[in-house]
Amino acid sequence: MEGKRSHRKQGHGRVTVLIVLCALVFVAFFARLAWMQFAMADHYAEKVAEASSASYTVEQHAARGAITDRSGTVLARDTTVYDLYIRVPAPPGTDLRQTVQTVQALTGGKDVETQLAAFCSAVSAGELLVQQALDSDALTALYRAGLVQTGAVRLAARGVRTWPEGTLLPHVLGFTGPITAEQWPTLQEKGLAMDAIVGQSGLEAAYDDLLRGQDGRLLVNTGLDGAVRTTLQKTAPTPGATLVLTLDADLQRALQTALENHIQTLRTTQPAGAGREVRAGAAIVVDVHTGGILASANYPGYDLNRYRADYAALAADEGAPLLDRVFQGLYAPGSAFKPAVAAAALTAGIDPDATVNCTGRYLYYSGYQPGCLQYGHAGPVDLRTALEHSCNIFFYDVGRRLGVDTFSAMARQLGLASTTGAEASEATGRLTWSDDDNYQAGLTLMAAIGQGNTAVTPAQLAVYAATLANYGRRPTLHYADRAVNTATGETVWQYEPQFTEVPGGESVFGPIRDGMKRMAQTNRTLREAPVVCAAKTGSPQLAETMPGGSHYVNSVLIGYAPADDPEIAVAVVLEYGGGGSTAAPILRAVLDTWFG
Repeated sequence: MEGKRSHRKQGHGRVTVLIVLCALVFVAFFARLAWMQFAMADHYAEKVAEASSASYTVEQHAARGAITDRSGTVLARDTTVYDLYIRVPAPPGTDLRQTVQTVQALTGGKDVETQLAAFCSAVSAGELLVQQALDSDALTALYRAGLVQTGAVRLAARGVRTWPEGTLLPHVLGFTGPITAEQWPTLQEKGLAMDAIVGQSGLEAAYDDLLRGQDGRLLVNTGLDGAVRTTLQKTAPTPGATLVLTLDADLQRALQTALENHIQTLRTTQPAGAGREVRAGAAIVVDVHTGGILASANYPGYDLNRYRADYAALAADEGAPLLDRVFQGLYAPGSAFKPAVAAAALTAGIDPDATVNCTGRYLYYSGYQPGCLQYGHAGPVDLRTALEHSCNIFFYDVGRRLGVDTFSAMARQLGLASTTGAEASEATGRLTWSDDDNYQAGLTLMAAIGQGNTAVTPAQLAVYAATLANYGRRPTLHYADRAVNTATGETVWQYEPQFTEVPGGESVFGPIRDGMKRMAQTNRTLREAPVVCAAKTGSPQLAETMPGGSHYVNSVLIGYAPADDPEIAVAVVLEYGGGGSTAAPILRAVLDTWFG
């Protein structure tokens, strides 16, 4: 009996344990259910919402930094335009079909419906770009139709490049544009979007990393009904830095005006061969202490704001207004080359007081005897006098004794036929050498007065003039001075001036400076300038001859000022200008503006 009772007690115990376990399971189940229904209600509601929604990313374009002159005058900047997007799915209370029809009507019948069908087949939610850079009439019409207010469409602001004074520095500022196929592999590594706008030429390209800024990204979550549920700023747009140039806008205007007006005056007042045929020109002003370009002008030029609209006419114009003559025009320097020969002679130990007898014709070779016009001199001529009056005989003789390779090597050291370092597409140019295919003894004489095979750019002539002014310290040219954070004003990049030393010092460059200072005093236009300057003119002959058989000539001039404590160096070239002194009024205009 006792055994049976014990067995029953054990059975009841098992049932009790089972009941307790079942009770615990049900308690846990109901606790879990209550936790899910109450404590986690918001979490699961969010999950349900996610399951019935879609997300897409909106690109927020960053403003590109402005480009200004040294004083803050804006040369290039972003102007806000608006691009039109249709939202998919349509927001609550809007009819997508009606939105499409309205947009098509407002955009001139553009086939939005076909675009939208292709877009919807690829994504479940997003924004379709319908039209870029809407004009003010289209913006007004969209608001009047209520499409913007309801959220059926979105107007996205972005900047397009404009130029407040489009004729200032058009060849150098450059353009922006979409990334090309060739650029994409490199720019993709920088994290740029395929449709990003980047600098494609000029300063815009050279300093694109500073100017471009960083686009922002906004994550938009919408319900299947089109209602926007959440927005999350993934990255905020950061505007690009402002690029501050060494350029002086007032001097740039004065230089461009002087160049244009003087060319027009020569065309209407000068006789044949003396400037009447002048067709174009270039001029540049640089800071001798830094190499910063203060002004660079080309004539003819163009307006950046009209470039794309007028491109066909500009490209076909015989005056080649699209050519940056300052950096790409190649010209024989003529007698402006003589200081380079003088520097080679003084470096070789020739006494600056030693003389060469100028008889008006160089008789060393029997078969080739070039002459000298003997303006203001005759008989024994020393180096200073030869520079003052541009004596050909002196430089024929010194050049022959030195050899063409010696004085051409010096010219290269001084900056001729060498890259200037400026942020511009530039021609290298050339000098005359003894291994040239057409070399013969007479070519040395021609090269010694800046002709022969020698051809250089106005920018190189400006470097050359600055090097003479600096006693052989040759500057690297540059347009950009610094970049400034648009929001804080903090300088984020600063140009460091660079120089190359040409040996010689006072013993080499002192006599040359004396001769160039004296030369400037022989010209009334320069003699009456607000400061004493130093200069050297050149009148290189062109291959084309006038009806009487004489050759047309260009006008070339280099100079710096003040003569004894130089601040600026200048180079001017006038095509068919009629002689070096013809360019003096342009140098005078620079001196009047800068020192007046």
